Amino acid sequence: MLASLLPERCQSCGGPAAAGLCADCQACVTRLENPCTGCGLEQPVGACPRTGRGWHIESLTAPFHYKSPLNGYIQALKFGRSRVMGRALGLMLLEVLEHRGGASQVNALVPVPLHRRRLRERGFNQAFEIARPVAAGLGLPLLIRGIGRQADTQPQTLLGARDRRENIRGAFRTRRDLQALNVAIVDDVITTGATVNALAASLRDAGASTVHAWALARTVPGGGSR
Repeated sequence: MLASLLPERCQSCGGPAAAGLCADCQACVTRLENPCTGCGLEQPVGACPRTGRGWHIESLTAPFHYKSPLNGYIQALKFGRSRVMGRALGLMLLEVLEHRGGASQVNALVPVPLHRRRLRERGFNQAFEIARPVAAGLGLPLLIRGIGRQADTQPQTLLGARDRRENIRGAFRTRRDLQALNVAIVDDVITTGATVNALAASLRDAGASTVHAWALARTVPGGGSR
């Protein structure tokens, strides 16, 4: 009854929608073709981020290209304080995960934590907003307590791949027992994978059996994976 009186509107165009974004706006988001399950880049992968360095992630799912219109949606969430966009984006990610069936190997979700200063500035954690509908849809717990970002690092967007790894090294600390858990990290965008990999290292140190990474979007170097 309430849904008929207050129909949901698309967070992009304002038209009728059933799950955050209408079908037409979702259709404008570009999917990655034949992505690698290890690093998320389109195959064949010319420069895999797992090669030549410690990689702590079992699998990586980031189904969409980080480009228009999706980059605008994510920026509206992060910098436009549009928290409702988090639900819309989370439902898009949930649909992909349910279709691919990879969520069955995961016991719990961990949104990438923000440092407390950044959290105060923004007012919310965009990764948590995306993770909430995913957790609800899959019936999985969200692990927040005891997993934090202890270093107030400079924004990763300002750095190259090598500097990103150094910038984020040791930034996360896990103070809870994750023994025998298979965990999935949830984030908005994966570029080099440095952030999710650093968090995965901390989760593994706390006993996690496997760590997967789920994000809405993947930044593809040079517009392609080569």
